Amino acid sequence: MDENQTKQLFTILSNIEESRKFIPTFSDLAQHPVFWIHFSQMKAEEKSEVNNLINTYITDRVHSFHKTKWGQLFIRFFESLPELFWRFRQLNENTDTASSAEFQTVGKQVESELFRLEWILTDKMINQEKGLDKVVESFYNIVYTFFPRFNMID
Repeated sequence: MDENQTKQLFTILSNIEESRKFIPTFSDLAQHPVFWIHFSQMKAEEKSEVNNLINTYITDRVHSFHKTKWGQLFIRFFESLPELFWRFRQLNENTDTASSAEFQTVGKQVESELFRLEWILTDKMINQEKGLDKVVESFYNIVYTFFPRFNMID
């Protein structure tokens, strides 16, 4: 992809993230009501390149949250357990994979780690009762941005 196509893809990802509150996977793009025709006809190497660009977009977005407590904790998860992050992100590809045993196993590991981080967040904010609910809600909004099928963990 050339620079203009890359910018266009990032704009598409950003617009979908803004409107639907999650970062789409390649399969989401291939099923998009407007863009599906373009993405569904790509060759394997083009799909791979788009997936790499989506991963770049994700990495940039994760690191854009550094200014908030919940964002710093999510960055900690992303950086300390990258294999777990990317594996679960891949398993969030579509609803079919969400019903698999692997999705549930990996999802439980992610859930456990995120609960641990939520506890850290709660512990830091315990004296600020007013903002605690809002901060925890913001933390999980970020989680769903990257893992739109997080709620399918049993």
